[in-house]
Amino acid sequence: MRNLALIAALGLAAPAAAQDGPAAAFEWLDISATAPASEPVSATGLAPLMKQAPDWARLDDDRLLIATGREPISGSTPTMIGRDVATGEYSASTLLDYAALGEGDIAGLAAHAGPAQWISIQVERIEPADLVAVRLRNGDASSPAGRLIYTTALPGSYGQRVRLRIDAEGGRYRLLFAPENGLWQILAEDIAGPGGPGEGEPILIGLFGMDGADPPAPAGE
Repeated sequence: MRNLALIAALGLAAPAAAQDGPAAAFEWLDISATAPASEPVSATGLAPLMKQAPDWARLDDDRLLIATGREPISGSTPTMIGRDVATGEYSASTLLDYAALGEGDIAGLAAHAGPAQWISIQVERIEPADLVAVRLRNGDASSPAGRLIYTTALPGSYGQRVRLRIDAEGGRYRLLFAPENGLWQILAEDIAGPGGPGEGEPILIGLFGMDGADPPAPAGE
């Protein structure tokens, strides 16, 4: 089973992102799951995620800042950090402050079994609205950006702070969002994703940020 230190160390191969650039700010990560007694999974704070943390992630005022990187979560070294859940039945949630994200940037919470097997609930900063979206990648033939399952605009009343949640049971997923102190709303449910029956590998519950801006044009254009 992959361990937390290994997950973080894998990120060291990723291109460094400037710490003064756009960053996704996560205030907590809670995970609860039904797991074998020898491998309990319980609520997880941010500090344990920082063991051997890559240089694009840091704690600041008790918040986890992830500098947005150029590689998507379908890449080999995404800007994503989290922990494994060795079960197909769990609930994970976080609070994301997306005020510092730039135009086109993306940040959120994902259940990640590999570059071609993941599901996410994420904020997409696309003018004229900030969107919350569910995306799914299920195999190499699918889009690296993930198939859009559902999306809606985030109200200005959220104050650029949103709670995100993933519930899983037997490889079926429910994805929810909520204002910081409000009720949960289901964005998508009964979605087949990673960790279904017969899939014994652990699932990484990860917080991520991605730079969605267009790359600069080659010189001379």
